[in-house]
Parts: sequence; C-alpha cells; structure tokens
Amino acid sequence: MQTRHSTSYLVLVFSLLVFTLTSCKKFVQVPAPDSQLVTSTVFSNNATATSAVLGIYTQMFQNGESYNISSANGLLADELADNTSTPLIYYLDFTNATLSSGATFGEWFNAYSYIYQANAVLAGLQQYSGTSPAVKNQLMGEAYFIRAFWHFYLTNCYGAVPVALTTNYTVTSKLARTPRVQVLQQVISDLNAAIPLLNSNYVDASDTLATNQRVTPNKAVAQALLARAYLYFADYDSKNMTDYQHAEMEADSVIGNSTYSLCTNLSGPNSVFLANSSEAIWQLYTPLPSSYDTQDGYSYILVAAPGGGNCTISTQLLNAFEPGDKRFANWIGSINAGGTNYYFPYKYQTTTYTGTEYTMVLRLAEQYLIRAEARAEQNNLIGANSAVSDLNVIRARAGLPNYAGATDQASLLTAILHERQVELFTEWGHRWFDLNRALKNNPTGVNVNSVLGSPGNVCQYKGGTWSSSDYQELYPIPFAELKVDVNLTQNAGY
Repeated sequence: MQTRHSTSYLVLVFSLLVFTLTSCKKFVQVPAPDSQLVTSTVFSNNATATSAVLGIYTQMFQNGESYNISSANGLLADELADNTSTPLIYYLDFTNATLSSGATFGEWFNAYSYIYQANAVLAGLQQYSGTSPAVKNQLMGEAYFIRAFWHFYLTNCYGAVPVALTTNYTVTSKLARTPRVQVLQQVISDLNAAIPLLNSNYVDASDTLATNQRVTPNKAVAQALLARAYLYFADYDSKNMTDYQHAEMEADSVIGNSTYSLCTNLSGPNSVFLANSSEAIWQLYTPLPSSYDTQDGYSYILVAAPGGGNCTISTQLLNAFEPGDKRFANWIGSINAGGTNYYFPYKYQTTTYTGTEYTMVLRLAEQYLIRAEARAEQNNLIGANSAVSDLNVIRARAGLPNYAGATDQASLLTAILHERQVELFTEWGHRWFDLNRALKNNPTGVNVNSVLGSPGNVCQYKGGTWSSSDYQELYPIPFAELKVDVNLTQNAGY
C-alpha cells in the first residue's frame, strides 16, 4: 500500500496537495503553497480545500484508470484480445506478478494513494475550520465517496484487502486483509455517509453553485455506486434479499431522477459518451493541457494494424451481439490492414483533444441493468416494473425487440448477464467482475470458470491456461507490499 512508505503525515499531505493545487487551475485559480507547513493553510479556505479534492480526479484521469482497469479486466475475460506476438505473456504476467522482480498487476498502489488522500481531506476538514459549512459538507461527502469507490475496486480485483480509514502510518503499515463482504460493508457505510453531505446538484469550483458539468460527485453519483455495491454485497453475502431490495431502491432513485435520461443516439450528436451527456451520472473532466479527450479513445482506437500492446475486440464479444444491435454498429470500430479486419472499442471516438468527450465512470444504462438483476433475484420477473421491463428498456435503445426468451429466474439472470456484456463492455472492468459474481451465484451457469476454464475455453484461445481451482479470478497481491507489511498474505495459487 503506497501510504505505508511515507514516514511523515505532514510531508506526504504537502506533496499530494501541492500536486492537486497546481493541476486543477481549470477548476479554480489558486497559488501553490510555498512551505511544508501547509496543512492548516490548505483547509483554511474554500478554494484550496476544494482544489485538494479536485486533484484526486485529475490524478485518476492522468493515470488512465478507466483504460487500465477496462483493458486489464477485458484481456483476462472474454472482451479483448492481446495482439502481441506471444499472447501468453499476458497470463504469464498475471500469474507471475508476485516474483521478486517487482512486477505488479492492477491498481493497488494508485487506489491506496487516492484513499490516503481522501482520508487526509477528511482529517483536515475535521481538524481545521476555515471552510464554510456547505463546502465542508460537500468535500467530506466527496472524500467518503472516493474512499468507497476505490475500496470497491480493490476488493473486486484482489478479494480480501486492507481497509484504510486513517492516515496514521503506525496503523496503515500493519493492516491485515479484511474479507470481501466486510470491505463491501465499509463501502456501503461510506456511501451512506456521503449521500446526506453531497449536493443534489452538480456544483462548480465554489462547491455551492449549480453547473451542467457532471464531473463532481453529487447525491445521485453516490446513490448509483451504492446501488452497485448493494448488488455485489448481496451476491457475496449468501444472496441476501434485503440487500437486493436496497440495490433496487437506490437504482430506482437514480432512474427516477429527472436529471438523467438514456441517450437515443449511440454516436454523433447527443450521444452517450459526449461530455455531460444526459446519460452521464459521473465523468472525469479532461484537465488541460491534454493531448486527448480520454485515455480510452487514444489507446483503443486503431489507425493502423495493431502492434504490441494494442487491444482488439475478441471473437467471443463480436459473436455476442444479436443481429441489428445498434451497439455493434456504433460502439465497435474496424480497420482493414493488409486484408485483415481488426475490430476495436469505439465508444469514445476521438484520439486527440477536442473537448467533446469526457471519461465515463457511471451512467444510467447500468442502473437499469442493476435494477433488472435485483428484481430478478427477488423473483419479480415479468410484467410492469419487473426485471423484463428494465431489460427491454436497454434492448429497445439498442434497436432490439423485446426479450422473448424463457422467463424463469435462471434464464432471466443469464439474459441480464448477456445484456451487461454487450452494453458495458470495456467500461471499468464490468465483464470480469460479472463473471466472478456469477461463479459465486451459479457455479454451473455462465461464469468465469465456464468461460475461461472449459475445454476450448477463452484462456486457451489467448494462449494461457486456467487453474482448476479458479485462483486466477483474483489478482495477486503486489510483492512489494508483502515485504513491508508482515500482516499481509498472498492470494492462494500465486
């Protein structure tokens, strides 16, 4: 955990906040502090405190978190193909990432850095009184949200992970791993703490004035992540019906919010992935200077035959689309090079900076699919306000007819999993997480083992092997972390 390698709370907070203060000038113009004794200064006025939080989002963009997570999970799942000359290297990197060479896999270090900064913001706002009550509430809500967001991703990548709720080095340097269910409980607790603190509107750099820029978390942003967290929590907590009810309620609240509506266009004007689209719940602003709108567009869009490191859409995902699906026509790009057609993710359609696209983090279509799944788990399968009715909303937007398959619970859950596959591909790793959740819920159905572990499976297609114990469903804990924290243990199999 990156936070463990610093010996001074004040110096680390200083270095983080200097970065944030100098990287957020688009949001708020503030001078960088000129002393290490800046903690009280940073939290003594609204502008500098706000800049400290905005800087975390800037780092998330500049570190390419959306692309890093979607490409890593997509290559492990059945979404993406690796076009290196030796595709096996990807699975070798994954399975050997604990070697003393220092190889790592996943966002462990960055995630804990963001969590540390969120904890520093919470501590600073509670200790110093320079911010107005409204700004303090908004920033504390954002800090709780950031902490929840990254604990959510950590536990879904690594399983049991340390829960970091402090900047105290004597505590964080000795943290042990917390079981996934308890991590998700903390995520839910933080989101429930965030919601009453956050503004109902999107706010500008003053943290008080409403804006049309959907780049600062508000109540609905926290509710959207909370709906997902409850869904996952129910899956990993013995399919608790109360938690499915909570997932449905939170998703219902976001869907019923008049701020949001599904985009009728899948590309071009008024389409999904444009900045501040009607479907966007939360996006990452593109800080300037930047040579591209999004890391995803810059990295995924092919302008020539793919070389080492380029990802293409896998055969499995290409074959998953039904005939006439507008998502295939609009969100899958292709290029012919040397007589071969290569397909690539084309949700983001610019490779340079145009100011027209923001990185999507949370969007409305997922909320319909969360509500559909939560309703199906509660056996609310057909009719008005049911799993099928939510599923059909997404299918209709894609130009597909209403669902006409079997309407028993197992069949509908499989249909929803399929709809998530073709709707949410290459967005923050959904497919990998969904396959793993399905393994816990229905070991004999469509899940990570059946997709990657059966004869002729996707893992073999990519040149790798899949363990019969399924240990590869979790990322390995970085070797560097095991050396500095004696209470950490490695995931089985690595």
